[in-house]
Amino acid sequence: MTAIAQTTMIGACLAILVYIAAITTGNYLATQNMPDNPLSQELQIDDALHKQISTSFNYSHEADTDRTSQTALLNGLNLNPNEFLLLYDSTPYASKGHIALNLPCDANQPNNPLFQVLVGRAPDLAPTTLGYLEPISSPPQMCVYHAQFGFGRPVTDVVLKNISDRSINMTSPNSVAITTHEAFIPTNQSAMEIQHQEGL
Repeated sequence: MTAIAQTTMIGACLAILVYIAAITTGNYLATQNMPDNPLSQELQIDDALHKQISTSFNYSHEADTDRTSQTALLNGLNLNPNEFLLLYDSTPYASKGHIALNLPCDANQPNNPLFQVLVGRAPDLAPTTLGYLEPISSPPQMCVYHAQFGFGRPVTDVVLKNISDRSINMTSPNSVAITTHEAFIPTNQSAMEIQHQEGL
């Protein structure tokens, strides 16, 4: 009785394995014979990209949509009028992203920042418009501002500049957070890159 049960069990297992093999083979053949199948299309794209990378001497990866984020504490920093701090440099890659800042501000006019955020490709930098986030601000020690950058001209450099007429000492837990969403190589060289080439 035990030998019959074992033989029956083995037979059932073999039948299941044959069934799985038939289904798997059928799916594979269907994928190969149907060019509109999503899996087949993905394989074709991957194969084309592999061929492009492996056979081209001048292939370069031009865009990266991976997100990166960095935060820097500014407390203890002192900036005199017109002094600036370089916050970010991604040369030669231009970046698109978001910046959020927690900075000292004017208690009477916190929506008019005491600082500018300059963006661009050094030395060609221009101020970006900062939005004031009143609900999470506490003037004059901590005012939160934010802005997008890189969605017009290419941006490789982000600079924080004191535009007030006084020295500002950051004694609160002031900080800056920069998140980038995409990086790419601009089609035109920056003035700094040209200067580096001429110096060689």
